[in-house]
Amino acid sequence: MSSNVAKSSYGQTLHFITDIKLQELEKQRLAYQAHAKVLEQAKALGDEGRLIEKIETLARGITSWTGSGAIDNNQIVGGKLQLGNLEFWLLQARHDPSFSREIAEGWAQTLEDHIRHTMMRFDSAKLFGSLFNEWLSSGDSVALAPQAELDSSSEGASGAQSPSFVEVGRKEMHEQKEKFTSLVFEEHPVDTKALNEYLEDLFSSDQASKALEKLHKELKNFGYHLQRKPITHGDVVIAINGLLASDLMDEEKRTTLKAFQDNWTVIQEVSSVLSMRMASIESWTWPKEGIPVEFRRHLNGKYRAFTDPDIIDALLLHHIGVAWQVKLKQALIRLFDSKAWIRQGPPHHDERERRTQQLQRESGKASIQAEREKNQRELFFLTQLQDHANVHKSYDDGDDYSSNAPRNTANAALGPAQVKQKLLHIMTTECYLNTALHGTHATICSDLEWFGPSLPHASILTILDFLGMPKLWLSFVQAFLSTPLRFIGESEVRVRKRGTPISYSLSVLCGEAVIFIMDFAVNQRANGLFLHRMHDDLWLWDADVKKVAAGWAEMNKYAALVGLKFNQEKTGSAYVGPKSEDAAGLPGGDIRWGFLRFDVEESRFVIDQENVGKHIVEMRRQLASTKSVFGWVNTYNKYMAFFLRNLGGTPANCFGQAHISGVVTTLARIQRELFSDSSNGDVVSVVGYLRKVIKERFSVTDLPEGYFYFPIASGGLELRNTMLEILALQRDNRPLASWGSKSAIFGEDKSAGDSDNNANASETFNESEYTAEKKFPKLMENDRQRYDTLKDVWDHDKDNQRKYGSRNSSNPKEKFMSFEEYTTLRESWLSPWGESYRHMLGLPSVRSVSFVPKVEEALKLTQSESPVIWSSLDWYKQWVLSMYGEEVVKKFGGLDAVDPNLIPVGMVQLFRTSRIKLDQ
Repeated sequence: MSSNVAKSSYGQTLHFITDIKLQELEKQRLAYQAHAKVLEQAKALGDEGRLIEKIETLARGITSWTGSGAIDNNQIVGGKLQLGNLEFWLLQARHDPSFSREIAEGWAQTLEDHIRHTMMRFDSAKLFGSLFNEWLSSGDSVALAPQAELDSSSEGASGAQSPSFVEVGRKEMHEQKEKFTSLVFEEHPVDTKALNEYLEDLFSSDQASKALEKLHKELKNFGYHLQRKPITHGDVVIAINGLLASDLMDEEKRTTLKAFQDNWTVIQEVSSVLSMRMASIESWTWPKEGIPVEFRRHLNGKYRAFTDPDIIDALLLHHIGVAWQVKLKQALIRLFDSKAWIRQGPPHHDERERRTQQLQRESGKASIQAEREKNQRELFFLTQLQDHANVHKSYDDGDDYSSNAPRNTANAALGPAQVKQKLLHIMTTECYLNTALHGTHATICSDLEWFGPSLPHASILTILDFLGMPKLWLSFVQAFLSTPLRFIGESEVRVRKRGTPISYSLSVLCGEAVIFIMDFAVNQRANGLFLHRMHDDLWLWDADVKKVAAGWAEMNKYAALVGLKFNQEKTGSAYVGPKSEDAAGLPGGDIRWGFLRFDVEESRFVIDQENVGKHIVEMRRQLASTKSVFGWVNTYNKYMAFFLRNLGGTPANCFGQAHISGVVTTLARIQRELFSDSSNGDVVSVVGYLRKVIKERFSVTDLPEGYFYFPIASGGLELRNTMLEILALQRDNRPLASWGSKSAIFGEDKSAGDSDNNANASETFNESEYTAEKKFPKLMENDRQRYDTLKDVWDHDKDNQRKYGSRNSSNPKEKFMSFEEYTTLRESWLSPWGESYRHMLGLPSVRSVSFVPKVEEALKLTQSESPVIWSSLDWYKQWVLSMYGEEVVKKFGGLDAVDPNLIPVGMVQLFRTSRIKLDQ
């Protein structure tokens, strides 16, 4: 069965399942329309003498309905009327002359509202069904329709675009394909003798030699046992999950792998086959007919060449790659922790004891240096390699679509996007710290040009051999790298002679092994400087520009030896401080991070609006290529997450008001420019645009604003509001966007006005203590006072620690350290500095919200009836409910626009996890 046929069958199956549910929904909607004629009957009874009869008619109409939205006598209608009590109340109303007519009219209104709300929910369900059917038929998701082939004869989805965009897209793809083929089929000469000599010299110290010898023994033993260890059922399940977490497999094979998960017999058979292949691993080869290659476009505009292996090979390669990743990482972390790795070592025992006593039990464990080393180890050292076999990593650095919802989380829980943001926060904080303490700060950023496709096989094998991988496994890696490739639409098969295929765990192993040597080289040759790295995204910084220049020189030396080139477009440097001859050793170019550019004059990152503009144009094109509302919303959400992520994501405490205002202004600009050339002049927002489209396609109007933002599982469109993700934040009980004298939202001048209010604000908020650029200078000013306090305690033994005979008094007459010595400990020992450093890296909290009584009431009712949707309220749902909940309740009688039981739950999940089909 061909891939396209399978994908088509998959889509047809989804259509079939969904159609059954939607047909049933439509039957109920039409039935309720007929049932709701009870409103007309009640209206005819509406004169003063027949009010009780009208109420009875409406109540019977509600209790006699047995379809979706049916209620019994024990339930409460409209949050205030229990039908079980109504019969008794009506009896009183008939016979009690003093009974209030207004109360009875309220009952009637409540019953009428319930029937109308139920009708609205059925109408909304019809719209929901129409939207889903449109999406299923549109091909807007990769999971639902064949992806367009990218050879010159394929029109694909791009036929819906303007000719100029089609030409540009194809031109970019073909240019990158030509570059790809020029690299991977041409063997790059590597002087392996010179490379080996470099490696021997790098590990020539006693400590490094011992670490290398131990590494050789570990890898030799591991390689021997790995081949002989049976691949268990659990190993197969882990490998399946790993492949599904990657972008390697096409939709047909992903569907097959998911089917494997539910069939234990199949897993047993696969386990047996893989164990047999492992036993004869020395003879493993790729199929001679070649592996298909497909170019896929990502949100950032890059095209990448993905291969399409068969399932058994993919499982075997993933299992082997992950096993070697885990082992190599464990071994190299031991080297990182050893004395072979140059770092600022702890003081000798006596000095450590002296500091601990004089500084009131401070041990240095809460210092800036301790935080640095923790982040280096956890976030930037071999982080592409897996720690455990069952922890799956994404090997693609392009498009993490997850939301940047604010959160304070442990490093271990951070995903790739959050790690990248953490690096931005650390570099920004270090710049403020170094300029405050030392008056200088130097930074270099770069990445390796075409790293994956250009990595010479000779370099990979030489380094793996040097690290201790056994000959058998070196031969296997060589067979893996020598992939026979066949481009889709072409018949020629050519053997790869350079580079590693994307999204394989073995490729990551090869790449990380090669760049680890660069990590170690920078550490050894630049006096302990740490190379902050996310795969081939490389960052160096320090207060000492000479160290940074030395690190950069060593990186260039090593790259030349292994046959790699730095990407000049992504290489740049920045130096803050007085003029220095050593700065001449830094490369040219700007420091860039996403849409941010480091401004030396301001000593901070600023937004590159020109780059933002290019992506707005591209986003508009991709939105125009969608053919369904759900496809449009899915694309919009992922692009807006992409924008926010590349603007720095959730702004940490190290960012000042200028940055936050810039982010808010840029998000507003994106909205304006996306809809600026709409034919309808008053359509100036995303909601306005969707209202217009839904009206034109489905003749539905009068939808409340919250409908567009509410979860899709409740019948909404689940549109993501990225502006809210910034405006909902606060720092020190103040909204983040209102920091400073200018309002980031409306541009209002807050510096003037009521002098009393300003005076009160200044009493409760000292901005100089919290402004990012003033944080460390303020701390420097406070050091003298803290030092004097500590010295006074020591000199007068106020803590009773230095009396003769005390076990803590090694030398009770010893003088307290000088202020000059005290200030040298700011980074290496003092906890107040460590606390301030960590605070700068921290994320702001989310402002709490409260609900109006009507929403609070509806929420309690909905949580009991549909707990899956509303039982867990994260900050984003809370804000959406607070802002739009009352309007939704007024329209639909509750928080669900559609009865959750009528929504195809599988389709909802598919919508959330589907990959958008980018127009090529």
